[in-house]
Amino acid sequence: MSPDVRPAARAGSPAFGRRRLLRDSGLVISLGALVAACGEGRQGLDEPGRVGVAPPREPLPQGQVDDVVLLRTAQSIEYVALEVYDVAAGLDVLDPAALTLVDRFVADHQDHADRLGELITAAGGEEYRCANQWYMERAVAPILEAVEDTDDLARDLLHIAHALESFAGSTYQAIVRSLEDHDLRREAVLIAADEVRHAAAIAMAVTGTPEGYVSPELGGEDAEPDEQGMPVLYAVPTTFGNLSATNLTVGPRDAEGVRFTIGLQTPAENSFVYDFSSC
Repeated sequence: MSPDVRPAARAGSPAFGRRRLLRDSGLVISLGALVAACGEGRQGLDEPGRVGVAPPREPLPQGQVDDVVLLRTAQSIEYVALEVYDVAAGLDVLDPAALTLVDRFVADHQDHADRLGELITAAGGEEYRCANQWYMERAVAPILEAVEDTDDLARDLLHIAHALESFAGSTYQAIVRSLEDHDLRREAVLIAADEVRHAAAIAMAVTGTPEGYVSPELGGEDAEPDEQGMPVLYAVPTTFGNLSATNLTVGPRDAEGVRFTIGLQTPAENSFVYDFSSC
């Protein structure tokens, strides 16, 4: 059977006339509405339409990343360290040797914060003498919550300190290449060296010497966890300074034998302390 082929409607046929009328009338109406909307003397709001009664959103401030912002961010990281060490010391679980390290680190971090304040002021900025809230809320708070029911709080506090110092060293190494003032780059490198030495001191205290000197990964071997399933800390973990996330594992094992793990990323646009931020 041949297919049902219907001849196309001719220009004078009723079908063509109805289709043409509907199409053309719709086009005329649309054009008329457009002309009326764009005509002179038109009244009304030209803002985008809104649904509901929610207040209009305030535009987010636009921050420019410059040397002052980078220094203020670094200063805020120093105060993160000071707050964490204050908590650690108050838990009364660290032995005298560990507390001696903490006391030295606290003094160094306060010196760093003060020096950064001087540099910020000299660069025409305003100091930021408080902890970086982005890291306090998204990193420190979850970490402290994870160790509430830990099987070894003293161990976890030392691992937290090691991660924090390693993260601080990575932070300065990351921002030094963005600082425009060469003298500020030198200052950042000097502080970075202190932070890395802190991390090395903790690694040797926890792992022991000479076992804690150099990671076996530098010799092409795997760095195996300890008998508790915790990462082993080393004074020299990599050939070069680390710019990737600093991983931290703490807390008790869960039902699947896994401990809480978090990566501390170096500061970026969402965690910078811009000039419009204040304590």
